[in-house]
Amino acid sequence: MNLKEKTKAGTVPERTVPKAPARKSPGTASALFLSALFGFLSAGTKLGGNGAPLCTAFAAVLAPFNGFAAFAGAMAAFFLDGNFSSRVTEIIAMPAVILARAAVSSLTGRKITPAASGALGAAAYIICGLIAAFMYKITAPLVMAVIFRGMICGAAAYFAARLFSCVGRDGGITSEARVSAAVVYVLVICMLCGISFGAFNAGRIAGAFAIAAAAFRYGSAGGATVGALSAFAFGMSSPSMAAAAGIAVCGGLVSGMLSGKSKLALAAAFIAAVFAGALVYGMPADGVKLTADVTAAAALFYIVPEKLYRRPFIRKDIPRSAAAGQFSGRLKFAARSVADVKESFSKAASVLERGGAERDISAEVCGRVCASCRSGAFCGDSPKQRTETFFRSAEELLRKRGSITEKELPDGVSHCPRRGELTEAFNRIYRLTRIEKRREDANGFMRELTAEQLSETEDLLNYLSNGGETFFSCDEALSEYARAALEDCGAEKPSAAALYDRNGRLYIECFYEGMLTEKLEKLSERFCELSDRELDKPSAASVNGFTRLRFHEVPVYEAEIGRAGVSGGEQTSGDSDAAFRDGLGNVIIILSDGMGSGVRAAVESRMTVSVMTRIIRAGLGADAAVRLINSLLITKSPEEIFSTVDYMKINLFTGKAEIVKLGAAQTFLKTNGTVKTVESRTTPVGIVSGSDIDRRSALLSDGDEAVMITDGITEDCFPRVRELMLSLGVTAQDCAERIVAEAEKNKGNDPFAGDDKTVYVVKIHKI
Repeated sequence: MNLKEKTKAGTVPERTVPKAPARKSPGTASALFLSALFGFLSAGTKLGGNGAPLCTAFAAVLAPFNGFAAFAGAMAAFFLDGNFSSRVTEIIAMPAVILARAAVSSLTGRKITPAASGALGAAAYIICGLIAAFMYKITAPLVMAVIFRGMICGAAAYFAARLFSCVGRDGGITSEARVSAAVVYVLVICMLCGISFGAFNAGRIAGAFAIAAAAFRYGSAGGATVGALSAFAFGMSSPSMAAAAGIAVCGGLVSGMLSGKSKLALAAAFIAAVFAGALVYGMPADGVKLTADVTAAAALFYIVPEKLYRRPFIRKDIPRSAAAGQFSGRLKFAARSVADVKESFSKAASVLERGGAERDISAEVCGRVCASCRSGAFCGDSPKQRTETFFRSAEELLRKRGSITEKELPDGVSHCPRRGELTEAFNRIYRLTRIEKRREDANGFMRELTAEQLSETEDLLNYLSNGGETFFSCDEALSEYARAALEDCGAEKPSAAALYDRNGRLYIECFYEGMLTEKLEKLSERFCELSDRELDKPSAASVNGFTRLRFHEVPVYEAEIGRAGVSGGEQTSGDSDAAFRDGLGNVIIILSDGMGSGVRAAVESRMTVSVMTRIIRAGLGADAAVRLINSLLITKSPEEIFSTVDYMKINLFTGKAEIVKLGAAQTFLKTNGTVKTVESRTTPVGIVSGSDIDRRSALLSDGDEAVMITDGITEDCFPRVRELMLSLGVTAQDCAERIVAEAEKNKGNDPFAGDDKTVYVVKIHKI
């Protein structure tokens, strides 16, 4: 036997993941350090020129250990400031709110809500402030001041806790936290404004940096919005800055006009706008300081890679546009309309088929010839009796032979003067009957084909409409960045869409004409930096110079694929197969067995696999591909031609496997340590019109396995297949080769064992 098809590696190329920044959760040490740092900064925060109770608010949000780290940082700030007497309330309130938070969480057994954090922070500060007031001369204004500061503390704690609870799993800010994010942003800028080094101020530099980043990503609207928040923070931390702070809004508004251009151009425009605004305002007292800080911030904006600070600006919750929803609805409505037309068409076709009764040749001959004969009264008692007695035997002979002569007429009409007319009438009417029968058969075939085409159209529209409902939101800014990146790489007329499904997974789909001047690996790395996500190797498909690229995040599972095959009694195997990824996180395997073996069978199966692969890669779904293949095989040749279809799609994000079988051999699935079989319940494609789509599904997890075979692998090998699937340490490729070897060893005199053999083994592993 020829082992010419045997392979040593999986058909699907190994996945290569572009290098992207790894994302790990902060460890305990780093979390404690950050808590201490924020405690230190918040202790020196001033609002309106006076100290702010932000360190107590910060402690009300954190877990106990982190809260005590923040307390330690605040104490360090108080020590360096050397003014413990004026911060007695914070010194008492911080440990009090930490212990109160721990006690409430322990007693209720529930997570502390943002409202509870705010209430605890306000209550702890007010109570501790009143206790501290008794150490001095207590007055009504002092009590009112303590209550007011307690309310500020509670509000700051509430907004900070709400922001933390609404941050997405990837660090992006959702729409629910926009107000909280704005409040916390202002407070953070105020905290940083307490740090100065020479002529520069950390808070103003950070605020100006955020303005430039927002303008670059969201345009003038984003730059002006963040500019207004920054200006408010500048004025709150230092009242003398209020006059010059409005200049920041103008800088964000003007620089945002260059959104989508180079970072250098935007940085230069930002500096120029702020300087021009300072001149228009008459160069206020702090205008020079602001200009210096903006210059430093613009330089940092140009130097620092965007991926290091872009995460908070990722917009995951932008709903898909109304146009996209409308388009999906139109496709779904069109699909249901086509289904309704198909049902009406099928009913009309069944009525037409029932109405076409077969012609009674004997009765028609008798009516045409005998009715006008003068001797008709002497040839039987009635036309019906004459037909049954004399002509039925002639009709039976006519249907067997296709024609009849005078000598072959029944003996009962041997003396009939119109024997020649009877013979001619029999032959003529039979020929007309055959012509009408062929026409009816052709019409019936066309009706079946039309019904099949309507089903194809319905499946196609349904698949496209479902695809439109898969994605929940769109990142317009990232889409524009991806389009610009393609244009930079030489793509002609590029378009791109960055979409998120309901689980927050990112998919980027691009279309363009022409050729790229940059390798896909480099483009993948660029998209990783733009999206700040670890993206898998892209899927590329081209048709007549028009290319589609699909990117998605690295999935949960990886597929290990093994394949082995051997031809049967002919040099050329009648089996064909393909394995590929569709760019949406699915690995797809198609296996087809042509009728018999050799070149003829290979043509059938290769056409099946080729057309299905192209249709599925085009994004039109397996159902439409199967129906199209069925129509092509039925109409391709007057001779009988068919092939099996064995289709499996495994989603590497969820592990869900979808199986479609039309006349194919069994598929073996190992799940939860047991092996079960999935058998076909329909005929191969190319036999009858309107083939049913036999679809099954299964849920695979880490270590589960699937084995697809053609019918050359007989039942004698099934125990060995199960044994190999349950064995540990057997690779997918080794398993496939051993199954083929077992089938070759046991074939003996079994005629089916000499058939072509192809085996696919797919194992999924959690990444």
